[in-house]
Amino acid sequence: MKATFRKSMIWLHTYLGVLLGWLLFAIFFTGTLSYFTPEITRYLMPERGHISQSQQSMIAHSFAYLGTHAGEADQWRIALPSERSAHWSVQWREGKQRRTVTFNNQLAASENETETKGGLFFRNFHYTLQLRGYGGRYIAGIAAMAMLLAIFTGIYTHRRFFKDFFTLRSQKLQKWTTDFHALAGILTIPFCIMICLSGIFIYAIMYLPYTANANFEKGERGVNSQIIPSLPNLALTEKVTGDDYLSNLQPPLPHYAHILETIANQWREANPIARITVEGVGYKDSRVIVERSKATTVSNRADRLVFETYTGNPLKGYDDETLPAQIRRILYGLHQANFAPIAMRWLLFGLGILGCALIATGNIIWVAQRKKSARQNPFTLALVEKGNVVAVAGLILASLSFFIANKLIGHDVAGRAQFEVNAFFTVWALSAVHAFWRAKAAVAWKEQFALASGLCFVTVVIELVLFRDRIVNSIENIDSVYLSFIPAFFISSIILYWAAKKIGLRIIKAEIATKSTKPSTCVRKEQK
Repeated sequence: MKATFRKSMIWLHTYLGVLLGWLLFAIFFTGTLSYFTPEITRYLMPERGHISQSQQSMIAHSFAYLGTHAGEADQWRIALPSERSAHWSVQWREGKQRRTVTFNNQLAASENETETKGGLFFRNFHYTLQLRGYGGRYIAGIAAMAMLLAIFTGIYTHRRFFKDFFTLRSQKLQKWTTDFHALAGILTIPFCIMICLSGIFIYAIMYLPYTANANFEKGERGVNSQIIPSLPNLALTEKVTGDDYLSNLQPPLPHYAHILETIANQWREANPIARITVEGVGYKDSRVIVERSKATTVSNRADRLVFETYTGNPLKGYDDETLPAQIRRILYGLHQANFAPIAMRWLLFGLGILGCALIATGNIIWVAQRKKSARQNPFTLALVEKGNVVAVAGLILASLSFFIANKLIGHDVAGRAQFEVNAFFTVWALSAVHAFWRAKAAVAWKEQFALASGLCFVTVVIELVLFRDRIVNSIENIDSVYLSFIPAFFISSIILYWAAKKIGLRIIKAEIATKSTKPSTCVRKEQK
């Protein structure tokens, strides 16, 4: 510990950032992209276009298809599209076998969607680090706890909030970086606390399993079975047979108008239904579970209504969750922000980018300060300096390679989703080789940012050349979700080019300054 409490806080704040900064940047960056998980998936799947059908017509068509092709199934599920996902599908189960069919705006069915991890890759990496079976969620949890500690020590370290907020010295890059770090920290304090706390609460039982293991036979699963309400098991006794059975399969289901009326009275927003599940298909005591869109609630679990399939009468639904479970679900919902309209999601995205900048500038400041210190360790300094390049520029390159791989790999290539993931990690590894191969980290920063700028531009070119039909169709149907990706990549290309140019100018100035000092040194030697 240091001589004073404040110096101890500064030391703790500094080394929490140095030791976990790379990990935190990866978690924050992929989490920021995850605010647009459905949109990214939609962008990476060419068959997912705008759907203009009404919910009633989609439900009727889905039941008609299921009645014709899945009459022997014991469960049906209809997933209706939202403005964000444009994903309309039906799924049924026959024993242990599941089949999924998707529909487009022309009501055409397909079982051969583009194989891709889509936006789920970034979301899953955000909290598992691609180590789901190897403790990835524990590592992410430790990082979230460390980030909270870094936030509070940072608040104590930077006590001059108003002065720091209005100070941004642009004359020298190091001073600008220090001021921007303080400014980003002030702007993102509530956001970072909310994200870290909610992320910890999502897996609170997993991080603190002792009570669960001591009081429940199945530990964490036993707790979840107790606190998560469920419906009673169906007692399927009498099948609907003959003409009655065939007629009941035709859309809409008998008395479905009564179900729709009940739904309309309780859920008054437009297009309120997200999913419909029919359990016990073909039996008189079958039931229908209708799930509401999550856009209407802060919680990560939407309302659900339950009805008898062949009468339309409402059944007793799910019991209310306990207060702790409701708090956890609200925190879960705040973390995911499925409720957020487009403007709020862009605001959260911007705060996420600022959080990434906060972490990156913190590590860059540490390197700049250690370069001035007489007690610097050359190996540690070089490791952190080059590692910063890999953690920031390398991750950006890897993410862009994921998008480009998706566009260039053939639709029918087996295992193409894994090829996308392999491209991501291969490019990230190559960026590490490049950064440590270069003698100067500044040169690696410049070249990797320049390459990232070029890849953003290449992504736009690929879209304009290979997917012209999709662009035209999106313009005709005003598909703003898909079309927004093209200017987003173009703007990112400009920003990354500007960053590469700024770093390049810094390198030139440093070289000029070095050359200008050499003659003066020679003159002093001659004078001696």
